Amino acid sequence: MSKAIISSKAFLVEGGCNACGLQSTETFTIHFADQRSEILDSFDVSSLVQTIAQKNGWRETAIPVGISEEKIVLKKGLEIVSPKYLGEQIVYQRDNQRIQTKRTFEDTAELFDKVNQILVQLFEIEPYEIERN
Repeated sequence: MSKAIISSKAFLVEGGCNACGLQSTETFTIHFADQRSEILDSFDVSSLVQTIAQKNGWRETAIPVGISEEKIVLKKGLEIVSPKYLGEQIVYQRDNQRIQTKRTFEDTAELFDKVNQILVQLFEIEPYEIERN
């Protein structure tokens, strides 16, 4: 089982104008066992799935779906997994397999379980042992 550790850093940033005060923000980085690291867009299902899938050879690709329209999918060879964002929900679909889930979880163990379920069932990637520092 591959391993990954997620670290975070909290810091204060200026709001951008004289009336805006300091804002607290947090960044997340995933560190893999092979010494590679990637910054996550956020600490949620979609960011973790996309980052781990791309590490395992899947690439983000735009495919046409109509006149002047396209959708972003994850592709590896001829296989395509299509994410669809529905507010706080996300749907991943590959052929006739479909997983719909919340994007964020309060419990990190539940988040990591859902990420591994998606990786195994749809991307055919071995599960990751993910920890948060």
